[in-house]
Amino acid sequence: MLTAALLAMGFLLSPRAFMITGSGIGLAGNWYFLVAVFLLATHIATIPPRTSNREGTYTNALESFGYGVRFFSLVFFSCSILGIAGYAFNEVFLYWFPNFLFSFIILTCSFLTCLAPSCYARKIQLIVIITILVGIIFLSVASLWAPSPKEANSPDFFLPYGLSPFSEGLFFMAPLLIGYELYASSSTKNKVSGSSYALALGMAALFLSIFAYAALSVSGTEKLADSTVPYMIGARKILGQTGRYIMGGIIILGSYVAFNTILLFLKTPFITLMDSHPSTRFPSSNLGKQAVASTIPALTVSILLLRGYAGEPITESYIAGGFALWFVFYGLSTAVSVTNTNSLLVNLLRIFGIFSCLYLAYAILQMPEAPLEGLITAGVVSIIIAAVGIIGRKKLLP
Repeated sequence: MLTAALLAMGFLLSPRAFMITGSGIGLAGNWYFLVAVFLLATHIATIPPRTSNREGTYTNALESFGYGVRFFSLVFFSCSILGIAGYAFNEVFLYWFPNFLFSFIILTCSFLTCLAPSCYARKIQLIVIITILVGIIFLSVASLWAPSPKEANSPDFFLPYGLSPFSEGLFFMAPLLIGYELYASSSTKNKVSGSSYALALGMAALFLSIFAYAALSVSGTEKLADSTVPYMIGARKILGQTGRYIMGGIIILGSYVAFNTILLFLKTPFITLMDSHPSTRFPSSNLGKQAVASTIPALTVSILLLRGYAGEPITESYIAGGFALWFVFYGLSTAVSVTNTNSLLVNLLRIFGIFSCLYLAYAILQMPEAPLEGLITAGVVSIIIAAVGIIGRKKLLP
């Protein structure tokens, strides 16, 4: 279960998670930890049951809609994290190396990893994830010997709601733990259970909170909130240039494992299509199917990178709109499963999760970079993919 949980953390350790963590602790101060607990509880309450044998037009439509939402969100999210990786390599390690080129190097490495036998791909993923976690712990422990900032670390935890940064912090932190279920689509049936999901979420929240506390202990909240690279501020305060190197490596490795997880998720429907329809059995070899299925999402991301979406404001709008619908999908999926158990406590937790997801969707749409265009575009693409799933009468994901 621990191995499955670690693998499920791949997407949760993306550079955006560290960006949200740094800015979140800067915006919310000690409220960050309360928001993190709320987010953790929401996601655990909406963990999907591993019942892949459900059939029916409504179920196919919902699952196809969920895939469409995530496909749209993830291709633009990939542009963002690959761009961050290129920037980190350029700024931290080799100033003369084109950051755009390094983004494509990470994309190529992830693509080749997806073509490797699953046992080797998972071992690589596992080693990289453990390396990231070790780096977080090393920086956090080193922060114990770093000097404290002269300014106040954070606002008073017990300030009234209207006077506290809780609301602003929640808006910024809403998508922090989203995407925990992505790795399951590439796993064998029941490989990632509900308990593995819960463990993955808990571990991700714990490690990110440890890093948040370390960053808060050595940096003032204003510096973290105002910076576009808040994770670097804390790392540099802790270990100077060595800290920058370590955090730069964590950001690059985080981009790699997150994009690995994204490719593993996005390619699954294409393999399902090739396996289920005789007319699409070319290529017949497993490697050929993996190559075709991985090329489609990788090529989509490559085209968006070439068109400059890694640094476009509209990319943030598309990601925000997609993530808002992602929370709506979580809520709808949980609503469908409310009557699947006779346990009153479980159903109460699920109802809490449903309303929390709707509130988090609302919170994301309050961000300044989330205009109506992103939400509408994400919705249209998702509905089209859902229609394809209904017409094909095949589940896109196992």
